[in-house]
Amino acid sequence: MDRNPIIRKCVTVGIIFLFIGVCITPAIAQVGEGPSLPTRRSAQKTDIGLSGVLAGGSALESVIILSWNANETQEPLEPGGAPQSVNITVTYQVLASSFLGRLILLYCLVTHQYATVTVKTGDVPNWCTASLSDSELRFPITGDISLQCITLTVAVNEQAPATICRVPVQASVDTMYGPFGFTPLLNDFNQTGTLNFMIAYRPGLIVIPENDTIAVIPNESSYLRISITNAGNARTVVHGNIVYTPPDWITMMTDQIMLEVNMTGYAYLFVVPPVTYNGTDTIILSFTPYMADDYSQHGDPVYVLIRVIYEP
Repeated sequence: MDRNPIIRKCVTVGIIFLFIGVCITPAIAQVGEGPSLPTRRSAQKTDIGLSGVLAGGSALESVIILSWNANETQEPLEPGGAPQSVNITVTYQVLASSFLGRLILLYCLVTHQYATVTVKTGDVPNWCTASLSDSELRFPITGDISLQCITLTVAVNEQAPATICRVPVQASVDTMYGPFGFTPLLNDFNQTGTLNFMIAYRPGLIVIPENDTIAVIPNESSYLRISITNAGNARTVVHGNIVYTPPDWITMMTDQIMLEVNMTGYAYLFVVPPVTYNGTDTIILSFTPYMADDYSQHGDPVYVLIRVIYEP
């Protein structure tokens, strides 16, 4: 006959009775100290006081640590691109700070108690989506350090600005009560960690000249206004360049414009054909977007072809 289950039950019952005895003894001693019986109102205050002392000084305390490899968050998130995943390690341990706490820990060990840690993401911007591979983790209450891993997946849509995307991850454990629901075995606890993701620069220019043709007069100045809209996700410096002009022409153009997101600015092209000019030719312009706060990030040039015509 297997005696282990019987022994385990006996030990459990013994711990429970000892646990109840330790909890009740201070209450009996306190009631017996006064010269007269307490009123109903004062007895109620005494019960609340004892519960507060037991909850604060005897129940097990949780320790939750959230950790991750910072290198996994260094790669910028592409707006509208593939999601990025980061592994998060959840470390859990309980601490017993008193004799009663050690009794509670012994009870949890013998009865194989588990703490449930709830994990969720906090508030994120509306252009960001974040999800976790698990929302509840069960840890054995042993006093030893336990580890479990979950995966955080983050993606941003095309409206995401080139900034830092902060994703809070919250881990919590609720109060856990013992036999008869009289005294908490485990106090509640909350921990929050914040993962920071950089969002990549998404350059975008809309370049529209007022006309794709300039009617010119030899040896006289003409100009063309060109509207440029920043359709990217960050403040942008637009560098304008004249790529090609016909021989012997004098040409000038606005070479730099600073544009906020969705802002429209204007560049001006000035041309003076030679006195002997006659006919039709082409001028080629380019406009290149650079991130205002980091010139190492830039987009491809946008080319514009302008026809110049002189018809005597």
